[in-house]
Amino acid sequence: MNETEIKLMFPSEKLDALRYFMSKKEVTIENELKDYLDKVYEKTVPAYVREYVESRLEQNSTQEQLASNDSQVQQQPQRQPRQTRRQRAQTAEINVNAVQSQVENTPINEEENQGMNMSL
Repeated sequence: MNETEIKLMFPSEKLDALRYFMSKKEVTIENELKDYLDKVYEKTVPAYVREYVESRLEQNSTQEQLASNDSQVQQQPQRQPRQTRRQRAQTAEINVNAVQSQVENTPINEEENQGMNMSL
């Protein structure tokens, strides 16, 4: 939704006093002015025009959400497809074979092998 900034001229002394007393009530000038503008809008603009404007705002909001969701979906990494039992077993077998071949090809120091003789 596009928003337009409204600028008003107001005496500085009055603005300072207003801010001071509104801060005690934990209220902001901006929120109070927005509330007042909403009331004036509802009072002045006919209901059928407000309904039309609100439907346009909802359409724009929906389009923005869809665009936002699309960009989030594109940013998320794609998940890998689930493996079947057979695929997991094959992967495990490959890993075991790789470890076995690595162990078989590792040279054994004579010092480490002292006292351990195996024969068949």
